[in-house]
Amino acid sequence: MVRGRRLPSAGGLFDRAGVRYEVALDILGAIIAHWSAVTATERDKPTPEASTIAEAERARAELRELRDALDPRDSQQIEAVIAGYAPIARELYDG
Repeated sequence: MVRGRRLPSAGGLFDRAGVRYEVALDILGAIIAHWSAVTATERDKPTPEASTIAEAERARAELRELRDALDPRDSQQIEAVIAGYAPIARELYDG
């Protein structure tokens, strides 16, 4: 607010939908980072397990595709990502 008036939105960047979109991206990014770490850890082993690396790369690719397809104007899609993936991210990092 500036002198009793509300500032115009910066293209939705700071509205609720924009914030929720960023939350969804952060959640997906955290899980992508997890799978990247799994891949790196496996590759550092004396005898890396190819199936573990393949699974991690597949999961990472699917999550990147989902992240790239996420529409910042589609609040239902954004909320579905948060509802579906936030528990996974919590389990990976808090579990």
